[in-house]
Amino acid sequence: MSTAGTAASAPSSKPVPRHNRMLRVGGCFSLAFAVFQVSAIWWSASAIRYFGGPAQFSTEKPFAYAILCLAVAAMVAVAGLYALSGAGKPPRLPLLRTVLIAVTVVYLLRGLLIVPQTRLVLRHPELVRFAVFSAISLCVGFVHLGGVVVLYRHGRPDQA
Repeated sequence: MSTAGTAASAPSSKPVPRHNRMLRVGGCFSLAFAVFQVSAIWWSASAIRYFGGPAQFSTEKPFAYAILCLAVAAMVAVAGLYALSGAGKPPRLPLLRTVLIAVTVVYLLRGLLIVPQTRLVLRHPELVRFAVFSAISLCVGFVHLGGVVVLYRHGRPDQA
């Protein structure tokens, strides 16, 4: 009787992993990218242009450009905090799985720009950096996807 009661009370037979390394890596990447984005406030116009940013906007309206950088950094930092929450580090955030799926989709869609960029790079090799940025985003998207799959299968690491 005790074995039947134990089996019925366990939500799944799969053990809960102690860590969701994929979401931890994805979260750390997002937080690092948020810091990188904030640093863009002080970049020269040529550096902003190199990374594909609005160089003219940064020189004509520096205050608005700084607000833009901070807004993008805030969104990416929130994505990083959600990934870390899914990994079990900060407390569980509201709509955790929904937000993580949205973040994963955004990274994957941004990464899929590598397809049209590859044709462009073949004609203009000096633009290879944009394909590299897309490849990085695609990799981060797959890392998030792996972490979301673990989250759906096993739950957060702090759940018993």
